[in-house]
Amino acid sequence: MCLIQEKNLNSIDMIRASSGAEPKYLRIANKRDRKYAVAFDVRKEDDGSFSFMEETFDHLPTKEDIRQIINAYYNEQTEKDIITGFMYDDVPVWLSSENQFNFKAAFDLAIQTSGSSLPVKFKFGTDSEPVYKSFSTVEELTDFYTKAIAYIQKCLEDGWQKKDSVDYSIYVLSKEEDSL
Repeated sequence: MCLIQEKNLNSIDMIRASSGAEPKYLRIANKRDRKYAVAFDVRKEDDGSFSFMEETFDHLPTKEDIRQIINAYYNEQTEKDIITGFMYDDVPVWLSSENQFNFKAAFDLAIQTSGSSLPVKFKFGTDSEPVYKSFSTVEELTDFYTKAIAYIQKCLEDGWQKKDSVDYSIYVLSKEEDSL
């Protein structure tokens, strides 16, 4: 999923920024050009500073604009976590959509044929350090596949929780900025 294509809200720039103080969640970024900035995914760092994502708009974003940007960001983060975060037997497993399809197809075929389609071999690890894993029994393949599916489900649930926990009522201009 490409974040730029999904949002299409006249957004200008998304960056990870940092500040010594908690950011304003909605502010005028450039008064002359009427650019607006929206801060989200705010994190307080160990040193007391804050890091956050900031998206700049060329118009005053609506609540729906803000919701779409934040949801697209968390969707992208969730997808990245799914694809790159799974480990099986302490080896990274790339869970791209294509690989998920291939794993499911091999699993389904093994179940349907009571294991006669096995062994099946997959490439895990990284391009620079590949690890080839063969599954010879339905039980071995089931262990891998159910762990991969559980990992994907956990990532999805974490992403849903992040999106559901956003308080959109904080996205208002200060009284000074609102009167400009």
